[in-house]
Amino acid sequence: MVLKKLHDKLALKAEASGKTAEQFNEAAQRHANAAWSLLIMAGVVWYFAGFVWALIPGALVIYGALMSFSSTSIAKRLKKSAGPHL
Repeated sequence: MVLKKLHDKLALKAEASGKTAEQFNEAAQRHANAAWSLLIMAGVVWYFAGFVWALIPGALVIYGALMSFSSTSIAKRLKKSAGPHL
């Protein structure tokens, strides 16, 4: 419920500043790609340096995944608001 309100608010703010759903989809894809790369890096770090050191890229994986989810949610709201108005 809180995230829905937050994403609605962010979508309104993005729409007011002229951002498009395509821009948010591109950002979501960039964040997802970064999260996958960091996940691989976390596995390599875990293998060579241990669990504790793997927490650093692991935290960045979580951050990237959340940013990707957020960008996708905002893009969906922007698409819905830009749809046909009858």
